[in-house]
Amino acid sequence: MEKPSARSLSFRARSSTSWRDARCAGALLLLLAFAMPLAGCGFTPLYADRNVGAVVADLAGLDVSAPDDRLGRELKYNLLDLLSSSGNPPASPAYLVELAPIIYNEDLAIEPDADVTRKNLVMVVPFRLIDTATQKTVLRSTARSRSSYNRVSSEFANIVAAQNAESRIARAIASDIKLQLSIYFDRVASAGS
Repeated sequence: MEKPSARSLSFRARSSTSWRDARCAGALLLLLAFAMPLAGCGFTPLYADRNVGAVVADLAGLDVSAPDDRLGRELKYNLLDLLSSSGNPPASPAYLVELAPIIYNEDLAIEPDADVTRKNLVMVVPFRLIDTATQKTVLRSTARSRSSYNRVSSEFANIVAAQNAESRIARAIASDIKLQLSIYFDRVASAGS
């Protein structure tokens, strides 16, 4: 058998490189083809530079009202932490977010002896955004989340696991509400400009 010449080796190297370049160009064209419809539909990123200052200022001008129980307080303070850098409500809020959380359990894993070994904790939080100057509701929406936890023979461990699941859900709900409020204020700022 003959050894391949140096010329044939360099030819192979060049051809594989050009094949790789052609694949990259094809992938780039495919990406552009999929991205073009987004430009025509009015898609813009929520945190694009155009209204960020207005949205952040609007979010910082919100106060939160929630039931005065452990869950309501946890929701309220998680949301306030996300809305403003200080985590405190403003002295004279432009808007009020009113929360009405509903929480319930679902049994997931039921043993033959009727012991429940896994539970789902579900929270549904209808909320409304109220303009404090006019007392009119400008936005109504709902945030939902669920979390699961294992049940064991120790009742203390079950209580701690349920409270941990509640805390996780409260953080997730607060993030969802902040996102919905951000979208609302971004649309208001876009319509005004």
